[in-house]
Amino acid sequence: MKKLFSLTLILSLIFTMTVPSLAAVDATSSATQAPAPTAPAAAPAAPVKSATVTVPSGDTYVVVAGDAMWKIAKKFNMTLDQLKALNPQIKNISMIKVGEKINVKATSSSAISAKKLYHGFGLSANYRIRGEQKDNLNFTTASVVFDQDGKIVDLTWDVMEVTYALFPGWVDPNADQVTKDAFVDSIDDVWQTKREEGYDYDMTHLKSKGVADNLSKKEWFVQLDYFELFFKGKTVSEVEAWFKKYTDANGRPYKMAYPDKLTDADKAITVKFTPEEKAMLVDVTSSATMSLEDPHSHFITALKEAYAAREEIK
Repeated sequence: MKKLFSLTLILSLIFTMTVPSLAAVDATSSATQAPAPTAPAAAPAAPVKSATVTVPSGDTYVVVAGDAMWKIAKKFNMTLDQLKALNPQIKNISMIKVGEKINVKATSSSAISAKKLYHGFGLSANYRIRGEQKDNLNFTTASVVFDQDGKIVDLTWDVMEVTYALFPGWVDPNADQVTKDAFVDSIDDVWQTKREEGYDYDMTHLKSKGVADNLSKKEWFVQLDYFELFFKGKTVSEVEAWFKKYTDANGRPYKMAYPDKLTDADKAITVKFTPEEKAMLVDVTSSATMSLEDPHSHFITALKEAYAAREEIK
């Protein structure tokens, strides 16, 4: 009996000692055969910086101090024209206010309804008396696309300035045809509009003097480009109202960007302007100081003529 008990005890001890070892083996075996548990997802890598501007999300943007429409357009990877098209409620893009909401995303493709478009061409001619063969005849043109509400969609101004320099000598009416043809050929490449002249018109005097000495340091066509963009989205009556309020006796915008150039008469008027109006004029005259209506050119008149002559584009 003792031998049986001893044998039983020995077997029990052996079993107790071997079970943990067998369990570990089983666990190891299971781990090998069963699919490994899914590892936790790795943390997302830090975004790589790119030269591409990240477009802020949202349908509207709230104007903050220091903002300008062109800055907002750039921030949202848009052109200024695209941003203006989304914000027809803004009548003057140079006078946005802090806290104002700007649409930066169209709600749907149907949000912008198709509108009728009209094209008009205006021409205004005037003779400028200067004496000593400096007189000139100016033809100011305006090619304009208007929408059905009369707002300017596209605008191109130009001027043909006919001076004595364009005439190497009038041909005798009784001259032979060869002489007349030679005269016509001699002026073919000389007659150009100011836009066609481009830098050769030399409004900055950079070409003639070697240094730009006009206020804005901008050429004629560059200044006119600015005005054309500035007036887009406005009606002719709104352009007229702006011209009457914000330009001096010579048809030039009050030079708020150059306070020392303001006359006493200018100061007496501009002192009544709001800070927003003054800021707008600083922005305008930093880019364009040329006259919009004077004996040299009749831009406003040509614009009105274009509106009166407009016809629907079909």
